[in-house]
Amino acid sequence: MNRSYNVISPHLDDAAASCALLLAANPGSVLTTVFAGGPASVAPLPTWDRLARYFPEGADVVGVRRGEDISACALVRATPVHLTYWDRQYRNDTYGYDGPAEERLPEVIAAELLSNLSPAAKDYWVAPLGLGHPDHRIAAEVGLLLAEHDAGEFYLYEELPYAAELKTEVSERRRALADRGFVLKEDPTVEVANDASLKSAVLRCHASQHRLLRRRIRRARRTPERIWKLSRA
Repeated sequence: MNRSYNVISPHLDDAAASCALLLAANPGSVLTTVFAGGPASVAPLPTWDRLARYFPEGADVVGVRRGEDISACALVRATPVHLTYWDRQYRNDTYGYDGPAEERLPEVIAAELLSNLSPAAKDYWVAPLGLGHPDHRIAAEVGLLLAEHDAGEFYLYEELPYAAELKTEVSERRRALADRGFVLKEDPTVEVANDASLKSAVLRCHASQHRLLRRRIRRARRTPERIWKLSRA
């Protein structure tokens, strides 16, 4: 059953690693990257960007990475939406961050997404489970807040390659969902494409991250995408 999903991605490559084949099987979906903002000129480069060995000092890192995401979305016929919240590595005084405090980000982001909902639309949302990185946990909380507002039908995806590397954390997140009154179930109506070459092409679009993530990209490519239906316990 082809659906148009609203996929929430923490960063500009997370959905490529975790949901590319879901998006490919459901053309016309929307991919919203939450932390797709940052300083227009990054100097000094933070550790992650410096180790990428891709960006010069003062580069528009976020602009480059948004371009990569646009190219990746074109391959799976998804519409990219880039919110302007800053990646955690830039949320400090060095880069002049003056946005919401970290503890307020989930409610602020959820409110923005809720304000854009069409009351007549049937919305299918796919949010991250919340593995490995503080920004992933914030994006996961955004998804749960939307689910608690009955914004539509909700699914969670296991972020790759984190899910393959952090199996204990996957179990911990499932227990945390149970404490909130949620349970994850398999849903055979969710279609995921079987096209390893397409997923490889989507991942290649994120060229700036290849040096940092080479082995982890291979693991993400080899690991099946897992999408769970989020239901009330």
